[in-house]
Amino acid sequence: MASRFRAAGVGWIALGAALLAFALHPWLLDRAEYSLLDARFRLRGPQPVSESVVIVAIDAASLDEFGRWPWRRSLLADLIDRLAGAGVAAIGVDLVFSEKETPAQTGALRLAREILAAKTSPEEPRTEEIALLDEALTETDTDARLAASVAANGRTALGYFFRTGQAEADSPEALASRLPDIRRSQVAVAKVPARSHYPILTCTGLEANVPVVAGAGRRSGFLSALADPDGVTRRAALVARCADSYYVSLALSVYELASGQRSLLLGDDQALREVRVGERVFPTDEGGKVLINFRGPPGTFPRISAGDVLAGRVAPGELAGALALIGATEVGLRDTRSGPFPGIYPGVEIHANLLDNLLAGDVLRRHDGLVVAELALIVLIGVLLIGVIPRTPGVLVSFLFATGLALALVVFGSLAFTEFGIWLNLAYPLATVVLVYLAVEVTRSLAVEARGRRVRDMFATYVPPGVVKALAEGEADLRLGGERRTLSLLFSDLRGFTSLSENLGPEGTIGLMNVYLEAMTRRLFETGGTLDKYIGDAVMAFWGAPLALEDHAERACRAALGMQEELVTFGARHPDLPGAEGLEMGVGIHMAEVVVGNVGSDLRFDYTVMGDGVNLCARLESLTKLYGVGILTSAELARILPASFHLREIDEIRVKGRRGAGVIYELLGERSADSADSADSAEELWLEAYAEGLVEYRSGRWPAAREAFARVIAARGEDGPSSALIERMEAVGGVPPDGWTGTWTFETK
Repeated sequence: MASRFRAAGVGWIALGAALLAFALHPWLLDRAEYSLLDARFRLRGPQPVSESVVIVAIDAASLDEFGRWPWRRSLLADLIDRLAGAGVAAIGVDLVFSEKETPAQTGALRLAREILAAKTSPEEPRTEEIALLDEALTETDTDARLAASVAANGRTALGYFFRTGQAEADSPEALASRLPDIRRSQVAVAKVPARSHYPILTCTGLEANVPVVAGAGRRSGFLSALADPDGVTRRAALVARCADSYYVSLALSVYELASGQRSLLLGDDQALREVRVGERVFPTDEGGKVLINFRGPPGTFPRISAGDVLAGRVAPGELAGALALIGATEVGLRDTRSGPFPGIYPGVEIHANLLDNLLAGDVLRRHDGLVVAELALIVLIGVLLIGVIPRTPGVLVSFLFATGLALALVVFGSLAFTEFGIWLNLAYPLATVVLVYLAVEVTRSLAVEARGRRVRDMFATYVPPGVVKALAEGEADLRLGGERRTLSLLFSDLRGFTSLSENLGPEGTIGLMNVYLEAMTRRLFETGGTLDKYIGDAVMAFWGAPLALEDHAERACRAALGMQEELVTFGARHPDLPGAEGLEMGVGIHMAEVVVGNVGSDLRFDYTVMGDGVNLCARLESLTKLYGVGILTSAELARILPASFHLREIDEIRVKGRRGAGVIYELLGERSADSADSADSAEELWLEAYAEGLVEYRSGRWPAAREAFARVIAARGEDGPSSALIERMEAVGGVPPDGWTGTWTFETK
């Protein structure tokens, strides 16, 4: 019980550590959760995508056909014109035109015009040559050409980059001068918290399109991607902050064009809460971010080569009503990202996934309430493990329980994600399972090992090794301090030991006793007995504790018979041991309810038995000498023995200090199953004669009793019980005393 409480206490400490980790969010566990999230995406597998989202890919085939990157902006203008002509609903451009493009021929045309203009008087009208040069210069202004196509389309959202690092930060003046170029990306704000209270994507610099192009787009949106600490893109910011204004992402700006509605950002005093576009609400985390609900591995969204669009190889109506995202898919152009699925995503496909999420309304988000639910789950798991693990029968069962609990968490988290789109953090609950399980199980195992060592130290010298092993493994109901049990008890004692020890001297006596006690103890241990103590040459033992035994009475009888057999051959087996020949021993066995347990002090204690039954067993051993028998047993033990044990009823006595009388028996031996029904005829004769004499003795017809006992002696040559009863009758004058009941009372111990 103490070890169970100790293990539970350590479990509570481990649970506290798990809660602390949940509050601090160490990188290692967060990284583990990212991996588990990726696994859930892969487990769910590819999902259907919206038919309207199409990637117009600047791929290897396009570069082979129309030249290396970067293309001239007039070519990109043609691409936008052709998409507009194909009937797309909106265009998103995952490209940034941050520097003015000047074709090589522009300088020569300008120089030629300046020379012609210098030769012509200002008052003269413009010549045809100068007009042709002006027309040629207009055609080489590719920025204006691209801006004209974007403006004419009226359904194009341009991209730009926010810088977020301090190393690449713009000066406040430079940043302020560039903000007008992204004014078409601003979002209306209903309410936002104080700037320092939330982790919103915040710009330190800006890489925008050249003003002529930036001013042509209907909307614009930032392209800045977010990567988790492991370098994988899983989230996207719908809004970002730059200076004192908020701006939308490219995917959100394309969604605005498709829906014909503008975004509205809402929050409260603590954090951002949601983005609204018309009637559609997109919940975000406190920083305006969402978890991208990836539809599948790279290549999930339909791609149309930009070269095919420019060459007119796209079937009529194939792009009608589509939301076209123009971007590079050629790996060499280095616009790539890692995602939850294997493979490398082109940046434009990240925007395609987010745009598809907005169209379907199924962006993922870490709901605020999930934090509370996860905290409650961690506590529940910890309490469950602390309550169950200490009560399991062993390490295997506890391991299976903890493993089953972990698997249930994984299944529950996977179903929540795949079926309901809920991202439940699994890393911390699973870490709680591991941490609390190990803490509780290791503590319990250490306690069990310590208990085993204590048990081995406590019992190794007086119980068999098998019993010690069972106790150490906790298979016995061991209650230290004492408990009541019905046990079988045994006392044995060598006869004539005093004179023997005087003849042998101290050294000889110790040598004899060591060999003798080893032989007797071996017989005790063979029958599962517990050695209580040695008292000089005497041995005290019992059966039924500390390991409970249903057949403890039979075991005690077999031990007593075995000890007598051992003594018969003891001298022959130890011919060189002085005093070994001719030893005789008396054994008393009795069954009684006694108190068994550890008795003593903190300095020294013994595992022993106490009670009136112990005293009676000792008296039975002392009476073996008076009756001249080897083994005496009480009626309490004799009555539960099977018929295979051969008993002779000896007498009914009352010992000093006890009120009640009891019948005592001599244990003659144990018959095998084959010989249980066949007895020696001569033995049967003297046993019947003794039983006849005992009846006459108890009835007060002592002359007849003496005659019967004499027949027993004549048949056996010598019979201790018969001689003892004849001597007793003669000692009182051959006549039963007044009030004779057949019970003899011993007045001395």
